[in-house]
Amino acid sequence: MSILKQWRQLLEDELTGNVIPFWIKYSIDREYGGYLTCLDRTGQVYDGQKQMWMQWREVYMFAALYNSQFGKPEYLTYAEEGYDFLCRCGLMKNGNFAYLLDRKGNIISGGIGWAEVFTGSFSAIAAAELYSATGKKEYEKEAFRSYQIYRNAITAAQENAVYHRLAHVMIELNVLMVLKRAFGEKISRTDIDKCIEGMFRFYNPEFGVFFENIFADGTFDLDSQEGRFTNPGHSLEGLAFLLEELRLRGYDKDPVAAKYLPEVLDAVTTSFRYGWDDEQGGIWYFKDVLGKPVEKHEFMLKAWWPQNETATALLRAYEASGDQKYFEMFEQVENYAWEHLRDPEYPEWYAYAAVDGRQVHSYKGSRFKGFSICPGICLIVSIHWIVWL
Repeated sequence: MSILKQWRQLLEDELTGNVIPFWIKYSIDREYGGYLTCLDRTGQVYDGQKQMWMQWREVYMFAALYNSQFGKPEYLTYAEEGYDFLCRCGLMKNGNFAYLLDRKGNIISGGIGWAEVFTGSFSAIAAAELYSATGKKEYEKEAFRSYQIYRNAITAAQENAVYHRLAHVMIELNVLMVLKRAFGEKISRTDIDKCIEGMFRFYNPEFGVFFENIFADGTFDLDSQEGRFTNPGHSLEGLAFLLEELRLRGYDKDPVAAKYLPEVLDAVTTSFRYGWDDEQGGIWYFKDVLGKPVEKHEFMLKAWWPQNETATALLRAYEASGDQKYFEMFEQVENYAWEHLRDPEYPEWYAYAAVDGRQVHSYKGSRFKGFSICPGICLIVSIHWIVWL
């Protein structure tokens, strides 16, 4: 058995025998609806509040699993029940979705802000995936409505803002890709092209990494912490999106794909080398591009999601190029994650390790870690379309 097939089998077993059962058993709120995502090491709830990011992502995840080779009828039921709860409880009078609900579904927080801006993006992909599963028009309508909510939120966030943010355009690219998969020609390829071009406004070839923030005129700010702030996992997450879009177009069949593929592959290489901790291993959470102090204390953690996004980007770069170095990098980061973030005693993976790899957190889910972003899920998708398997 080839090493790739061994990885596929290992990750399939982890996903189907460990991760999915954990979220079905502990996350689905069978009393009030929706999902419980603040779960400790053993799956017990330590906070019943329901953050909309994780709620909509879990709807998306169950719908996507239903549409996958792992599909089971109950996955669609879990997705539709979650969708119904969120539309019934989380929709505000202004047409936007709230940001935070209590366990029963009462709105705690709404409005637009640094975090709330993304709620519409996640409801859009959840509705689109449900449409792919069922063909129901209500899901189509909601997918496009939610996408417009997200576009409006970005516009509002950028109005008179000093910086434009990588996350806004990167997530829009992902939303458009999911919508195009569901609705085909109803999604303009021109809009996707604008996102690809927009993402590369944030790429600084001198440092080989995407900056999180650039001035509105497209220039880089090296004089402030916010301007120098980088998130290596975000860089590689965006590159994974780009590689998937280029793959779908055909690397040498589409002029946009042919233009960007060499740049994307170079960026994967430089972003990995920039983000990898040569002393302790793992991808850094945050870095200052000039090596100056980082204000955000999370930089002292090795989070699960940068490792996951990095491994996915590396595997896709390997498929696109055939270059063995990407597979070696993939194994490097994946082995780190399995050693330091996988719980050998209880199902699911830890959210964080300390910067030196020690286990310092005991929870498996939070307001920012849920079913949709867990080790193995993105990788399973990637591994299954590698042609030589």
